[in-house]
Amino acid sequence: MSMESPKIEQQKTPKPEYELGDVEHELVSKYRPKFLAKGGEHIVYELPEHPDIVVKVRTASIKKVLEWNVEHGQPLDSLPTEIEPRAREYLRDEAGRYQQLKKYFGSEHVPSQKEFLVKVPITENILRAIYEGEPPAVTNEAWSVVMVQKRVEALSDSNRLAIVAGYAEKDEVPKDLYSQATAHLVFGKNSEQKMERDELLQIQSHGDLRNLVEKSDNDEGLKNALKDLIERMVAYSEETGEIFDLAGQDNIILFQEDGKWTFALVDTRYPGESKMIEKTKAALLKLSNGEEIDEHEKNILLNTFNFIRTVNGLAEQVGAQKRINIVPDGMTEINTDFLEMLR
Repeated sequence: MSMESPKIEQQKTPKPEYELGDVEHELVSKYRPKFLAKGGEHIVYELPEHPDIVVKVRTASIKKVLEWNVEHGQPLDSLPTEIEPRAREYLRDEAGRYQQLKKYFGSEHVPSQKEFLVKVPITENILRAIYEGEPPAVTNEAWSVVMVQKRVEALSDSNRLAIVAGYAEKDEVPKDLYSQATAHLVFGKNSEQKMERDELLQIQSHGDLRNLVEKSDNDEGLKNALKDLIERMVAYSEETGEIFDLAGQDNIILFQEDGKWTFALVDTRYPGESKMIEKTKAALLKLSNGEEIDEHEKNILLNTFNFIRTVNGLAEQVGAQKRINIVPDGMTEINTDFLEMLR
């Protein structure tokens, strides 16, 4: 759940700046990619002759390689020897995370995927779009991390539901209620009590979350599927130290299959960083010791707090027993106005 997200969002209007139809390139001629969606991390294409998969092009990798080549006077379409080992390491790490997801959530809930390092066709319009303005240079090919993923058909289901947390600190929320919710759900105070549903939804107020919670109150099958999902999320985060990106639309969805509710982890990885819970604990210890934290550390707290409040809040609502604990050993009372700090 990053400030640089949201992730993959289905587009309601065409985005011609991402189209590749008129580009003269071997990959375009062979696969005829058609733009499907754009999020904070990826440009997503479908392939007409391979309707069971989607291709996700990671924009951050395009920018990193392009900017390196510009800065060091290298050919714009080259893969720098200084970057390639890190890119290969990233691919290995991502493959490991994917295996972890299958272990905790089951392969039936995690779409098959594989990531590659590929030189992809690109246009000036695409570069302008991902830079939201003038790119540092223009090229017709660039290296990128590309994911090939099994298409999740449920994304076309208009009745699907999603876990989307949003950012409480970016909304108009009651300060006292925010403090109570953070103390209770993030720091575990008054753990024997249960936060009222409407109070939770005042803090984590995204419409998709409200829709999910309200529907689960009246649908036992949905509530059981959500409980199963939340229990797995708690175990995953507690044991791996990772969090999920709950800022993007449809990153985690629930839907009916053969009359039963189930779920899919479409695009859940928190972008750009790992071990966010460990980093959160380190930042909290600094605050506990009276030290200041920098903007990057504040961003870590922002994303982790919204993730924890949402997951632990949902755990309460559906009757799951365990919670994610991020309170580090040795932490004393922190008298920090987190709402003000993280806005």
